[in-house]
Amino acid sequence: MPPKLTFDATEFGPSVGSILQIFQRTYNAWTNDTSQLAFSILGTSVAAVSLFKLVRHLWGYVRPSKLQIYCHSETGSWALVTGASDGIGRGFVDELLSNGFNVLLHGRNQSKLEGIVKELAQKHPKRTVNYVIADASSNDSPELAVLEKVKSLPGKLTILVNNVGGINTKPTFVELSNIGAQSIDTQLNMNIRFPTQLTAALIPALQKNQPSLIMNCGSGAGVIGVPYITTYSGTKGYIHSFTLALKAEMVAEGYAPDKRSSKGVEVKGYIIGNTQSGGNKTDVPFFTISSAQCARGCLRQVGNGKTLETPHWRQEMIEWIASVTPEKTMRDSMAQQMRDRKEQEAKEL
Repeated sequence: MPPKLTFDATEFGPSVGSILQIFQRTYNAWTNDTSQLAFSILGTSVAAVSLFKLVRHLWGYVRPSKLQIYCHSETGSWALVTGASDGIGRGFVDELLSNGFNVLLHGRNQSKLEGIVKELAQKHPKRTVNYVIADASSNDSPELAVLEKVKSLPGKLTILVNNVGGINTKPTFVELSNIGAQSIDTQLNMNIRFPTQLTAALIPALQKNQPSLIMNCGSGAGVIGVPYITTYSGTKGYIHSFTLALKAEMVAEGYAPDKRSSKGVEVKGYIIGNTQSGGNKTDVPFFTISSAQCARGCLRQVGNGKTLETPHWRQEMIEWIASVTPEKTMRDSMAQQMRDRKEQEAKEL
């Protein structure tokens, strides 16, 4: 135990002496046997709880997925993936087919989708692959075409992956004040309106076909807010809140996932960081993952009870760094990085 602090505080005068007396009493109280024991117990408890949380958190990235509980229909379990022609959407398609699901691909380029379906049919001969054409960026109820296609499937829809979304401006990085009203509406339609309306239209079928799963693809940009892609950041923030609210509604309506009866509608959202795809060639060393890694990571976390999470531990590190960094420091750094990207893009155009 450290030695007690002893001195005559009155030698330093009344003002300084009173302060030193308080310091002396406080120090001696903290260093007695009882205090030392209390702080040891507290420190050990905090360390144990932190270690438990860390282990439980890391377990979420390696634990066996419960995806297979949604592959239960005798006539074939179907997964609908929006924005499925490339990138993360294509990654979901490959992973779901490999896990025994039939897959309905959504996109707007018919010839491209036909080619993908032919390729996948050869790669997964035991699975059924189909497609539906709908322009998610339009405002003429494109979700209705998808709904009609789902109704015609020879089996049951048990998984909905709301993946479609992105940035529609050229150049990509633009000040909000310089984006036309039509471009803003197009992005809102694609990133918010379409997934919301489609989910609303398909919920009755998913509830009927339970256990079922709804997966919403968000973005780290929806958490921290990124300049020059303001509308995109805002729409992804909406997806995160929409996911939380939809899960709460499923619980309130009695559709909470039940492990014992294998019933319910599971709702999950993903805060996706930088992921390489056909539309994103930006490489952030160490923190960038492939579309296949992203899809695999999302599906691995199915059934773990969490609502919002990241698909890969490396991307979660970015969120942790952002959470402990002073806001001004983070904003200044983000602003400089995005200015550099904006300038680089301008040179390449």
